[in-house]
Amino acid sequence: MPASSPISVFHQRLPAAPTHKTSACAIILHCDDSWPCAPLIREIADYLNEYDDDGDGRWLPATPDMVEKIARDANHRRMLEMNEAVSDGLATPQAEYRKTLTGLGHRGHVIFRSPGLACEATQDFSNTFHAGVGRARNIPENCHLILNPDLMDQKCIAHIVGDVFLEWLHCQLRRSSIHEI
Repeated sequence: MPASSPISVFHQRLPAAPTHKTSACAIILHCDDSWPCAPLIREIADYLNEYDDDGDGRWLPATPDMVEKIARDANHRRMLEMNEAVSDGLATPQAEYRKTLTGLGHRGHVIFRSPGLACEATQDFSNTFHAGVGRARNIPENCHLILNPDLMDQKCIAHIVGDVFLEWLHCQLRRSSIHEI
């Protein structure tokens, strides 16, 4: 079976409207610089597309390459209900990248790497799961889970993140506090 292009995966898995269920908007990975996140993003999405019954197979692996392509394409931006990219040279590529992450995150069922410390793109999501991969001292964010890949079989990391996420997602205490807001 031939591999799908990242953009065709985007078109296939993008929900028609932003998610407003109790499901998570996003899984945000906080990786230290020694760990390649892009393959892990795809592996977690594949795992959740198989095992998250509520996700209906629409978990999107928003690798940095995919996010950059979406950020540069006007049609893709419109699918995310984003304005046209500012062409006057005032908006930086990093700002457009972060806006794209925000658009993807609000659609839900997306996994991406955090673009950095205190990023606005990741702060206004509710129901977002944060997973750190790397040495704890190198993960600057507060995370629900931190895994050190040097201490485990690296083939297990995506499954562990996916399983802990699903447990977190269905935790009754967390779900009841969401409904009280």
